Amino acid sequence: MSTVTIYQFEVYRIDSDEIVKSRRWGTREAIVEIAHGRVLEDTAREVDESIVASDIQGFTERNYDPDARPPGFQTYVR
Repeated sequence: MSTVTIYQFEVYRIDSDEIVKSRRWGTREAIVEIAHGRVLEDTAREVDESIVASDIQGFTERNYDPDARPPGFQTYVR
């Protein structure tokens, strides 16, 4: 299993004249080269590289949550 580091990032939205946090996470390279965004350094997470093989290479799917547990993950003990 290969891992990559992903980050949240901010981009400028010309339509609203605002800087917003993206709904995707991405690798540093993709954020800088494709989105022209600002990496939020303190959000770094290590994930399996398959996570960033979405519709835009180097980025996660929209609304990805790296801290979410997989479906069916047991969160309690009986």
